[in-house]
Amino acid sequence: MPRLMLGLALLLAAAGAHADPLEAKASHFRQLLLERHFSPEGLVLYRMNLETAARDLETGRYPNLADTPTFTGQLAAGACTRAGYERGAAREEALEDAGRALSGLGFLMDITGVQGLMARGVRRRTDPDVETLRGKRFDGKGRFVDYVWRGDVSMDQYANGLLPAVAACRSYFPERARRLVVDAAAHLLEHDMRLVDPDGQRTRYGDLSPRSGFGFNSIAQLTGYAIFALAAELDPDSRWAKKRDQLRDRYRVLARSRRTNLRILGITNYSNDLMAWNLYRVLVPLAQRTQDAGLPDLRHGMLRTWLRVRADRNPYFMLVLCKVEPPSCEPGSLQDARAQLERFRRDKRKLPLDPALATLPRSWLPGRKFRRQARELVPIELRPASSFEWKSNPYRVDAYVRPEIEYTGLDYLVAYWLYRDLARR
Repeated sequence: MPRLMLGLALLLAAAGAHADPLEAKASHFRQLLLERHFSPEGLVLYRMNLETAARDLETGRYPNLADTPTFTGQLAAGACTRAGYERGAAREEALEDAGRALSGLGFLMDITGVQGLMARGVRRRTDPDVETLRGKRFDGKGRFVDYVWRGDVSMDQYANGLLPAVAACRSYFPERARRLVVDAAAHLLEHDMRLVDPDGQRTRYGDLSPRSGFGFNSIAQLTGYAIFALAAELDPDSRWAKKRDQLRDRYRVLARSRRTNLRILGITNYSNDLMAWNLYRVLVPLAQRTQDAGLPDLRHGMLRTWLRVRADRNPYFMLVLCKVEPPSCEPGSLQDARAQLERFRRDKRKLPLDPALATLPRSWLPGRKFRRQARELVPIELRPASSFEWKSNPYRVDAYVRPEIEYTGLDYLVAYWLYRDLARR
């Protein structure tokens, strides 16, 4: 009898381990990510062909990706957030995921051979098609001689990937976090606040100086400032604090960067919105910890940005606001975020569109790149699969159908882990 009772207890415990449907969905997405989207180097391969995924992971014939640092850094940041509320084996699991992803970010930086410069993506040279791939390519050197890597990295990969990872993981992996951001700061200091490839050419979207976009590119300026501000917090070298203060006090990059998004007749770049919220997630708590004089400007910019994106009901943005600015967290925000995560699709393949999309009234104005969009917000469960929901148009109604292509569920995971972190308080 005691054995029977013990067996029943174990079964009940196993059944209850994922009693919350959101936790069960998170476990599902994490397992798929580990099995089909996480390379031995620690890179998150966010788009995979299911017909060749097993072979590609084994041989290093990775897809020709341009945003690997973003997804790798988001996994590190999300897993470190998870480690903050989990206990026991679950906490160790989260730290293992974060450690692997931080190794991936280090790999993307080391392979370029240029201090602080990250590769957009990598592929082993054994791939016969490597010379015909899109994008600017460089050969790996030394221990990376078997790889080619994609250059022309942009500010996006630092704002969305490196900075959130360093900020979230600095207490768990202090030396690795310090090294990543210090190397990035050293690169900017050497190259006049620009990202520069090994051939000496500035990358297309790599101007992080106060002059970026004739002085109007707020995202670029905040990214550059965040790199030096984090480096100054984590490393004693006085150069970082000196540059941070110069950017804030002489060039007034925080005071001039209150407008991080622009909407003209409803048309906007949703990727910029994601960068803005990832930057505020890093910068506002950092300014609070270090008593940065730029905190009022950062808060002003964040709250202004919230007014621009509020109608989109983006759960990740809601949760970031509630995390870094609790007094501004609107009543019902956590419940709204949870409801959307409950309706978030479990399948991230490019499947045929839901017929209900055809019934939605269309906006008379197209979105970016003249794509059709709905007049009202599309329910999250009807939206076509995208690489990362929180930087995609929530009014989209069209997409190519390729059932063999699967994206990760990392967008769900980072929002869910942030929700769990907030819900426990």
